[in-house]
Amino acid sequence: MARYRYRAYRADGRVVADVVAAGSESDAVRELMTQGLTPFEISDAAASGSAAGGRGGKLPARVLSGFCRNLASMLAGGLPLDEALKLLAEDPEDRSGARLAANLRSGVLSGQSLAEAMASLKAPPPDYVIGLVRAGEEGGSTVPVLNRLSVSIENEMRLTEAIRGALIYPVILLITSLISVGVILLVVAPALEPVLAASSTGAPASAEVLMVASRWLRGSWPVLLIAPLVICLLAMSWSRTGSGRRWLSGFALKLPVIGPLVRDMESARCLASLSALLENGVSLVPAMEIAGQGARNPLVKDALDRVAGEVRVGVRLSDAIAADGFLPAVAAQLAAVGERSADMAGQLGQAATLLETRSQRRISTLTTIAAPVMTLMLGVLIGGIVLTLLSAIMSVNDLAV
Repeated sequence: MARYRYRAYRADGRVVADVVAAGSESDAVRELMTQGLTPFEISDAAASGSAAGGRGGKLPARVLSGFCRNLASMLAGGLPLDEALKLLAEDPEDRSGARLAANLRSGVLSGQSLAEAMASLKAPPPDYVIGLVRAGEEGGSTVPVLNRLSVSIENEMRLTEAIRGALIYPVILLITSLISVGVILLVVAPALEPVLAASSTGAPASAEVLMVASRWLRGSWPVLLIAPLVICLLAMSWSRTGSGRRWLSGFALKLPVIGPLVRDMESARCLASLSALLENGVSLVPAMEIAGQGARNPLVKDALDRVAGEVRVGVRLSDAIAADGFLPAVAAQLAAVGERSADMAGQLGQAATLLETRSQRRISTLTTIAAPVMTLMLGVLIGGIVLTLLSAIMSVNDLAV
């Protein structure tokens, strides 16, 4: 089922902005009218989300986390929502958070709830964030939900920063090695080429290969400089399309080591969102649809949609996850425990924690192994080039003697 963003009038004249799941746009209109709403604007959620991102850019996780934490503190202190948003909008030290608070306050003052105001932003947060806030408002637990969101987003930021930090050394090592090889091929090898050409016996075969590589690099360096930039730009444009995202997502999941890591990380994210939604009173099938919207990998979202479809017709969640086979087995196992103990939210949260811990352990192992392996491979490459040059120089000296 597709998801449609809409703006509609309530019976009391207030404007509502939200998302509805339906088979088509006409079905979405009929669904809204059965809820007593009069829609005046409706559009595909994926298309409108892309347009919103293009107009307002992506909402940084740091800004969203800080906003949730600060707003929760003010609401816990007894401030009304509009006054709390006003204070946050006047914060001179966090301009991004102040703009976010000001935009949300405008929506709240026009009669929208906090979740509705978030959905109306030019660059709205992920759907699972909006769903959690809405569930918190309806259940009277907005402060705990905002605190949970802040912690969840900060945990995700720490994991992302850990990955980036672990990649810094290998990237620096790779760049340094490429520069070293470039200097050898562009400066050292051309200086030796006339000497080797003057030799009556000729240069060693390995030196000839090196000189051919040097001549090819000197003649093709404009293409080698421009072509990667063009390829990167084309790849980035293609990756933003639906087919490009899906192909890249499938390719990443098929990689021997990276695939299981990506699956665990995305599954942990969605299960944590699902757990929080269930804990705040959202029923299982709608919670799965909302949690699936927060998945970066479209194949993970498809898996959650398939499982939600099975649950909708009466299949138990644990059986649906196990039969689908896409999500990690620990999700099905702990879902079964949750069904027996009537604590589905807690068990799914535990599954998310286990998957996140496993992902961090795998990342640590990969980064620990990657650095020495890259050092060894690049050392062998540069060492081989240097030895080739030395052998050519020694052959010329032997000839002179």
